[in-house]
Amino acid sequence: MKRRLSSILTAIVLVLSLTGCFNQLENELGHLSRRIKAMEDNLVLMNENISTLHNLVNKLNSYDFVTKITRIYDNYEVIGYTISFSNSPSITIYNGKDAQTPIISVKKAEDGIFYWVVSYSVGHEEFITNNVGQRIPAVAVTPKIKIENGYWMVTYDGGIVWHNLGKATGSAGTSFIKNITENDGYVRFNFLDGTHISIPTLEAYDKLNDIVNKTNSNLASLEELVNLVSQGVYAKEIKPIIEKKDTIGYNLYLSDNTVMTFYNGVATTLPTIGAAQDLANPLDTNYYWTIKHENDQEARWILVGGKKVRVTPQAGTMPMVGLKKHIDGVYYWTISYDSGKNYTWLLTDDGDKVPAAIPEINLIITAITNIGVNYIELTMGDQKVLIPRYAPLTINIPTSCNMLASSTLSIGYTITGGSDNLDLLPVTQDGFYARVIKTTAKTGTLKIYSPATFAAGMESELVLLISDGLGSLKNFTITIKYGS
Repeated sequence: MKRRLSSILTAIVLVLSLTGCFNQLENELGHLSRRIKAMEDNLVLMNENISTLHNLVNKLNSYDFVTKITRIYDNYEVIGYTISFSNSPSITIYNGKDAQTPIISVKKAEDGIFYWVVSYSVGHEEFITNNVGQRIPAVAVTPKIKIENGYWMVTYDGGIVWHNLGKATGSAGTSFIKNITENDGYVRFNFLDGTHISIPTLEAYDKLNDIVNKTNSNLASLEELVNLVSQGVYAKEIKPIIEKKDTIGYNLYLSDNTVMTFYNGVATTLPTIGAAQDLANPLDTNYYWTIKHENDQEARWILVGGKKVRVTPQAGTMPMVGLKKHIDGVYYWTISYDSGKNYTWLLTDDGDKVPAAIPEINLIITAITNIGVNYIELTMGDQKVLIPRYAPLTINIPTSCNMLASSTLSIGYTITGGSDNLDLLPVTQDGFYARVIKTTAKTGTLKIYSPATFAAGMESELVLLISDGLGSLKNFTITIKYGS
């Protein structure tokens, strides 16, 4: 009886023990099944995000812009974004997390092209390659992943061939995106591996385009204005251009009935292009194009072939600015030195391209200011051009004359325009001497004395500097030749 009872107890213990093992095994299998199930449930979302990324990279090669960002919340936490575009359907992107699950993403290689990469942890991605070892461009195909027999599988040919990426273990990462930020008119898609893609907003692109158009309009108007003023045209009237109660520019009415438009500029990363006289050469009254970058202390000359470029209507000499998208999706400023025929990147002194951006604070930097009695001052950056409000000064005097050695020549002159406080200063060279004898405020005689060394075949120049008494200085050149 005791032996039988002992056998029964042993059997009960054995049954209980086996039951515990089976329960433990069942729990472990259930845990594995649930983990695989969780990863399988994320496959749809992961493949959706991969397709979204493919579309996102494609937008770098097209003129598509962000129009709206809608954040997706879960219990007050941002878990994703819906991005609306100007020329294509919206996309939805969910935030990702570091995981041992393979995450398909993109990475820009040394050739500037985005390629597909796969990673099991942040910072350890590797390029996906095809059957012959070539990298897969992100714009070419869209990879798709699945779990089969407990392994991650990927295809980049629409499911014809699947490649093994390893055991389907670890937690389930679902996305390549860390977050999305906005700065200077660009939406930046930040990836888990620290890289990013930037796409401009439609509003920012429209503003940048407007700046390009108004800047080129100002440059064309400035070139024409300098030429007209040099021909004796002067300002008669100036009227502001009002838009939504703001002054956005001015219309300048000139004495020859020309109406010129100048727009107020706003602070951007675009260098300021203006015009200035070369103060180091006071006898040179021409204007030359200048450029000033954001960090420059002062403007410098625009040089083409090592020479300053005159602000004149000569064919193919006017600078123009532009806007162009680089392979990285960012827009940069461009510049043309041949009136828009050819554009190149606008570079800093260090040879870097200048990103096209608009700071949050817009300050007027280009405008018509200091409207006075005698002059209108046009400011472009830190360069100023004075436009007279009166008929400009002109002088009636011969442009050439003949003289013998050790002789004296008297030349009469008459001045029109300017004030009655005119000053005339003759500047001679080669041993010549000259003086001005005034008859009235605007008439008189210029006396020239030649040296004893003046001989046949020789000639010299006399420059007559004339101040109009209103702040403007003009010069007039007389050529002196040997002869009677």
